[in-house]
Amino acid sequence: MNRVVITGVGVQSAAGAGLSALASAIREGRSCLSPLDTPLPVSLAGQVPEPVEPDEAFPDDRKAWLAFAAAEEAIAAADLDGEAALCPERRRAVFLGTGLASVTPGQLAEDIYPHLRPDGTFDREAMARDLDARRASPRRHMPGRVTAALARRIDAAGPTGTSFSACAAAAQAIAEGFWTLRRGRADLALVGGHDAMIHPLGILSFVVLGAIGEGPCRPFDRRRDGFAMGEGAAVLVLETLEHARSRGAVPLAEVLGAGTSADGHNPTAPHPEGRGAEAAMRAALADAGLRPEQVDYVNAHGTGTPLGDRAEAMAVARVFGPEARISSIKGAIGHTVAAAGALEAAACVAALREGFLPGTVGLEQPDPDLPLRPLRDPLPFRARVVLSNSFGFGGQNCALLLGAPGGIDA
Repeated sequence: MNRVVITGVGVQSAAGAGLSALASAIREGRSCLSPLDTPLPVSLAGQVPEPVEPDEAFPDDRKAWLAFAAAEEAIAAADLDGEAALCPERRRAVFLGTGLASVTPGQLAEDIYPHLRPDGTFDREAMARDLDARRASPRRHMPGRVTAALARRIDAAGPTGTSFSACAAAAQAIAEGFWTLRRGRADLALVGGHDAMIHPLGILSFVVLGAIGEGPCRPFDRRRDGFAMGEGAAVLVLETLEHARSRGAVPLAEVLGAGTSADGHNPTAPHPEGRGAEAAMRAALADAGLRPEQVDYVNAHGTGTPLGDRAEAMAVARVFGPEARISSIKGAIGHTVAAAGALEAAACVAALREGFLPGTVGLEQPDPDLPLRPLRDPLPFRARVVLSNSFGFGGQNCALLLGAPGGIDA
């Protein structure tokens, strides 16, 4: 099986544009949440501060714009445009995770309401006649179009896929790309995730579920009451080690393994003892051929919800012991939903390269009922292996294992 390395990373987050902006925020333990003007009981969100270049093929689809901006940064960082001759058979793949369509009230008025009959039933044939390429909603409901656009961008003829598995989507997309390259089905892949649910319907859906807190996000804190919504995107360039060496690319980190699982428990709540989370982490260890004691740090899903943090803490303590080094970056940039796994993988790459472990922004009063003690402040530490967790609604779980570039043979 091929070894798989990361040779480029692109990021759009509440910390700003670029991996360095994200690295600076988490290295400094800084909150990047900002005030949100909404009538809903939500005061803060992780909003991308810089303007994002619109794309005329995806009008009003902010999460697509974020994906394209992150992808261009990753492509430039890996110097992909300069190495086309090294991949003559177009053995390139694209795997992205994305979230729910960002349908606005105006689009409902444009696309849905005019096709309701007087008796309240929906006139499907009338809507089909009226839809055309200039309307936004059909594009918003086809999440694979961004994946297809990036496949065209890098002239990919290898496998592609779009993961729609809630908050685990981006991590599962990275896992699919990793497994595709490791099995020899492609030489290079763009992987990652993108989401932008900071809009009325997106926020309202989580408010109704009781998942969003009214103030700062406080992962693992005894006062935690829910997450802060975030938006963003991260795209990683994966290559087989052989392909990276053939073109002189410098690996930033190595993907060592991945594991997925399903809770099979509840549509919106994790198994109370974190059984699905534990299964994903153990599957990742088995996939990488590693023992728990070889993992230096766990980047937690850590959303700041009462049930989710407790279930994850129990699972991590069973796998890695109560002294495990663990933290969550969601207090810094918010919960970016379908993009979370990619942004946190990017954060792990930064931590591996720069020699620190992220702290947990918002954690002030650790919950004494949890079986471990997460890091409150960033910690100087030269990690060799880190694990990143992503858990989604429906009990969809994914764990990724990343290794420092120094572990790659010269």
